Amino acid sequence: MKRTGFVEAVGIGLRKYFQFKGTASRAEYWWFVLFAIAASFTTGLLDGLLYPAGTFDLDQVLRGAEQLPSTPFSTVLSLLLLFPSLSITARRFHDAGHSAKWLYLLIIPVGYALLATIGTVLIIFSYETVNVDLLLPIYFLIFPVAATSLALGVVYLVFLLKPTRTFFEGNLFAEPNVPDWPYGIEGSTS
Repeated sequence: MKRTGFVEAVGIGLRKYFQFKGTASRAEYWWFVLFAIAASFTTGLLDGLLYPAGTFDLDQVLRGAEQLPSTPFSTVLSLLLLFPSLSITARRFHDAGHSAKWLYLLIIPVGYALLATIGTVLIIFSYETVNVDLLLPIYFLIFPVAATSLALGVVYLVFLLKPTRTFFEGNLFAEPNVPDWPYGIEGSTS
């Protein structure tokens, strides 16, 4: 079995930008994750150096009186790596013998996070200042997002850590790779 290196894995991950079919080995997947983390760290440093944030008041940001710190490099990188990350995760799920449809479950915490954000902003705008009395309703808006994200993250991590399953081991998502004759054919007369 051929081992996948860092540069090769990143190249495969970026070349198969929208390819959700097929498989991706554990090495290919985790090398790509390492690349994404390193790239995020680098763009975060660039944003911090070129667009220093200083301090900001979250209450003033939510009320529109102040802007969030600018992070153009991190934003562009996140958008560029969105589809390659989803596609390599789908291919890794296939390699472990699971359907990529499990990724649709991401809609639950993302959709609820959107609703919770809207609810939190409405609560904050309906009061003059943010105080302790507002924390309980905001907590109940945000807690389900955190809980579902954590549960989904654990399930995904288990899938991503599973070893490769071949077609002959019951993996319906892998292609059957029959070894060339005569090396892989048992019972040959040679």
